[in-house]
Amino acid sequence: MAEATAVAKVQEAQAPAIVESESAALISMIERAARDPNCDIDKMERLFKMQQDAVSRRAKTAYLAAFSALQSELPAAVRHGTGHNSKKYARYEDIIETLRPFFSKHGFSISHRVSTTATAITVTGVMGHAAGHSEETSIVLPPDASGNKTAVHAMGSAISYGKRYVTLTLTGIATEDEDDDAKRASAGALISDEQAMELRDNIEASGSDLKKFLAYFKIACIADMRATDFDRAMKALAGKQSK
Repeated sequence: MAEATAVAKVQEAQAPAIVESESAALISMIERAARDPNCDIDKMERLFKMQQDAVSRRAKTAYLAAFSALQSELPAAVRHGTGHNSKKYARYEDIIETLRPFFSKHGFSISHRVSTTATAITVTGVMGHAAGHSEETSIVLPPDASGNKTAVHAMGSAISYGKRYVTLTLTGIATEDEDDDAKRASAGALISDEQAMELRDNIEASGSDLKKFLAYFKIACIADMRATDFDRAMKALAGKQSK
């Protein structure tokens, strides 16, 4: 992850340089053309169009470099909401709260447009970058009439779903349950110094081969053992002592 972040930062810093150089050359050409009394309007318009295209390319390049850096750092949004059949989902506020510090760091923002007809609601998400480029996506939904909602609540529910959907689509952020995060943290946690000492004592007491023990648990030393493997290791050593 650290290596990917470092690469993304280098890309973010260097990517606009070529386009910026091209833009500077075009500005110089426009300035020279403007001083030439024989320069025709069509030529000036073409030069201005080339300049605008160069600026747009530079903005998109900066957006893509920043987006790469963003995705290398973005954690999953926790599902705090409970929907139909007790299914957990990430609420819009959960997603935005997760995104906010990373958006601020990398120069992103997100906004939404809503348009309605008698039968449909269109929610459009616009993800912009400080350099000027933006991407957008839309979803068309019927009013959410589930659960005997009023017309106002049905519209509000559909808009809320639409905002969540387009935000997830634009950012690529993942979602997870609270216990998923806890399980992952637990799986990655290592044993304590006291547990390591207890294992060493039991390895010695049972006459176990340390190298074989380490190879079995696929670790370089006892201190590298995952906390989730500690009980299994202790039971194995206890079983060997009882023989």
